[in-house]
Amino acid sequence: MRARLTVGSAVMLWVVRPSWLWRREIAAVLILVGLAAAGWWRRGWPGSVAAPVGLVLLVAAVPWARARVAGAWRAGRLRRRWDRACRFAGLTTVNDRIPRIRSDRQVPAGDRLLVRVPRGATVADLAGQSDRVAAVLRVRDVRVGPDLARADLAHVDIVRRDPFAGPGGAGAAAPIVWPWVDSGQVSLWDPVPVAVDDMGDPVTMTLPGKNLVLGGEPEAGKSAALSLVLAAAALDPYVRICGLDAKRLELALWRPVMDRCVYNDMDEAITLLEDLIAIMDDRYEVLEAAGRRSWRRSDGALYLIPTDELRFYTANPDGAAAKRFTALAIDLAARGRAAGMIKASATQKPSGDVVKTSYRDLLAYRWAMRCTTRDASDTILGAGWATKGFSAAEIDVNTRGVGLLLAEGGFPRLCRSYYLDDHDIRSIAARGAALRRLVVGETSI
Repeated sequence: MRARLTVGSAVMLWVVRPSWLWRREIAAVLILVGLAAAGWWRRGWPGSVAAPVGLVLLVAAVPWARARVAGAWRAGRLRRRWDRACRFAGLTTVNDRIPRIRSDRQVPAGDRLLVRVPRGATVADLAGQSDRVAAVLRVRDVRVGPDLARADLAHVDIVRRDPFAGPGGAGAAAPIVWPWVDSGQVSLWDPVPVAVDDMGDPVTMTLPGKNLVLGGEPEAGKSAALSLVLAAAALDPYVRICGLDAKRLELALWRPVMDRCVYNDMDEAITLLEDLIAIMDDRYEVLEAAGRRSWRRSDGALYLIPTDELRFYTANPDGAAAKRFTALAIDLAARGRAAGMIKASATQKPSGDVVKTSYRDLLAYRWAMRCTTRDASDTILGAGWATKGFSAAEIDVNTRGVGLLLAEGGFPRLCRSYYLDDHDIRSIAARGAALRRLVVGETSI
């Protein structure tokens, strides 16, 4: 039941509320009118025209003033459209209150808002009507997420455009340069920048204690994304890199910084995993003696185990070898995290026989690049995400490097990976090799 409309509430509804929504414009008009009146009092008609025109020209000529006025106009327009959208979506309370914008900022895809819901409403109410709000606003999407600190606040993303598309919305935008491309020594213990999300925010990975799997169709950008993890490891001379590359090509440029690299030989691949597991067991003896449960930065080297084309090893025609490799890979993923072992695997055709559920569930980071089917997307992200609206099968075929990145305990995040060309990789590998020569003998376990 709605509150009874009185004279006071009618004034609030039809006068005060619209005036408040137009307050910036009303204030600007009053200032100009005041200047015109002052000019009239001092100079007559010439003064009444010159004073407001002079102010307008001054604001237009001063960059910071022009930006402030343009920002105020944009904010006012956004709030009026938001007010109308919420009312059309039926988000008013019995006291005619709607979710109000507390702050807003522009991002590459549109606008990011902090919204406060009124008493008697919840963030879930706003999230449930997000499609209606988007339709009234005439935008691509409206995403609503709760604030972790306060139940009456919501983070709202208004998606107006595809930030990963090229000019005019055709093709893909220019590659995004990796922030660490010219860096010297870095630490893999620190968050590694890997992508930019669709709202323009940087995306990082904290790799120690975590594992990563990347999947998608050919040319979707898996190798480019995997190369970012390799680049960060290359620039940390206290990281040992032991890779598996079924095609002999994707890891070739990283050979100067790799301790070992296995190609399309199943026996060698199995031997490598067995050796790594032996190192892992030795580390657990060290941790047991020290009375600790996880490897620390001061304990010694991290191990990165990149695998390109995982399918060759886990779905190999030699069934016995494939079964043995899979069992070792699962063991290394399950127990290696606390011993400073990081697995990063990429596969072209994600399917149940390649990325088994028992293996995928051990991986904190799952990055689904463009896939051909919703099932293939779910093979990487986990069953059920496609039905919730997170499917890599819906990614534009022209936007290479775009994927859904799922971090442990979160929601899939649409992002585009940074890019390293062959020249960048050679330069980073050369710097990494030089750094390793400076710390020879310091990276023993």
